Amino acid sequence: MSARDLAAKPRRQWAPDARALSVVGDRWLMVIVRDLAAGPLRLDELRRWLPGVSAGALEARLVRMVDEGLIVRRRYRSLPPRVDLELTERGRELLTVIGELARWELRTHWSGPREDEWVDVAACFRLAPFLAGASGLPDGELALRLDDPRGAANAERYAFVRAGGRAKIEHRAAHAPDAEISGTEAAWVHALSPARDGGELTVTGDRALAQRFLDLFAVRAPGG
Repeated sequence: MSARDLAAKPRRQWAPDARALSVVGDRWLMVIVRDLAAGPLRLDELRRWLPGVSAGALEARLVRMVDEGLIVRRRYRSLPPRVDLELTERGRELLTVIGELARWELRTHWSGPREDEWVDVAACFRLAPFLAGASGLPDGELALRLDDPRGAANAERYAFVRAGGRAKIEHRAAHAPDAEISGTEAAWVHALSPARDGGELTVTGDRALAQRFLDLFAVRAPGG
């Protein structure tokens, strides 16, 4: 086949995996799906969660996700203007894929933060509902707190919520939680890395439940 013939052929391969990867083979697109898992999210909050993406790059991905039927975008006439983003059923089906990718990393190459990675402990929180074992946690709420050196008023609070066999993370203080895990960014990094050193975290309430949450990030042997 000549170079001219090759140049004239379409660049995309007709195969289910190739077609799927042409849509989701982008790390930021999949991260956006993960961060919308808990329900509708305001665009300005998503921007705060993804400081590593420029406004233009984020907008381009959101436009493509709407075109691919992964999200719906709702604009409200308000001051200031408000835009909400929500996964479609097609988009939600990617959550199981994200869980499988995370489990693959935990089995094969998980480590502490690399020099070219920025740390966002809350991103690990948002991933937790899709990790193996999350479905086995009891219904109820677990409080997660990311402490700030500037004081308790600046702490980030999250609720790991289990109900009816489904889990999700909400960016709010938990209501009457069965347990609470709190610590600085460094303490959480130590606990979620392969070293599994959770000694710097503070746990109140059901310690066994708290440990089961931390165990979601345990490095697993291939096949485990």
